[in-house]
Amino acid sequence: MKKPFAWETGIAWKNKDRIVVRGYDVNALTGNISFAEHFHLVLRGELPTPEAGRMTDAIMVNMAEHAMSPSSATVRFATSGGADLNAAVAAGVAGIGRLHGTADRPAEMFLGVAERAERDGLPDAEAAAKVVREMRERRERMPGFHHAQHIRDPRTVRLLGLSDELGVTGRYVTIARAMEDATEEVFGRRIWLNGPGSMGCVGLDMGYEPLQLKAMFIVCRSLSLCAHSIEEVTREKGWRASDNSDMVQPLSLEMQGPDHYDGPADRTL
Repeated sequence: MKKPFAWETGIAWKNKDRIVVRGYDVNALTGNISFAEHFHLVLRGELPTPEAGRMTDAIMVNMAEHAMSPSSATVRFATSGGADLNAAVAAGVAGIGRLHGTADRPAEMFLGVAERAERDGLPDAEAAAKVVREMRERRERMPGFHHAQHIRDPRTVRLLGLSDELGVTGRYVTIARAMEDATEEVFGRRIWLNGPGSMGCVGLDMGYEPLQLKAMFIVCRSLSLCAHSIEEVTREKGWRASDNSDMVQPLSLEMQGPDHYDGPADRTL
């Protein structure tokens, strides 16, 4: 006979008197750990070391806001259509994909380099250079490298510097740096590690898994998405199409006329 259904979980339990998260009473945690430390606990099951807690907090601050991006533009358009805050933020989160907020993808690539080194009996730096060369030959994008809006992503400089300072830097930051070094020979120019790429390698050195790093990006960027939605609904009039605005709006008829159409000419049935 089957037992009655229940959600079986190792994350938390509650009754009418208590809420317990990963073995800790929530009131014991409250006021004694930071949100970043709580994030680490909820996601990974243990409180972080002081260094990992500080580094997690630094990543979440560093990645929370990036002005206009695919996700923030999406949340603003959803808000302009009248979506409630939660629905608009969900739309923005849905805009986080393979080319935006991809800390998980570079992390998977760095793990692949380490596996390649072990399989082929190569030093990590040599395996890193081989992977860069092979991706170039296949004309594959290197996730976590280059940013269309930054030559050298300023977020990377700070995150890697702090990782070095806190003693977090390990095998995966070293692999990422070796890949960046290899780009000079393979591409004829240096292709810099970007913010999500630095998040990926530093996160791996703290023990985060790629999917957990994606979760970290979603959580911290959701703060930004909330702010963009609230600003849109409080400062703008909705729909982003008004001809009375002092700037051309993205949904204005001026942007949708025949001058901007390249489909078939008028046809008759």
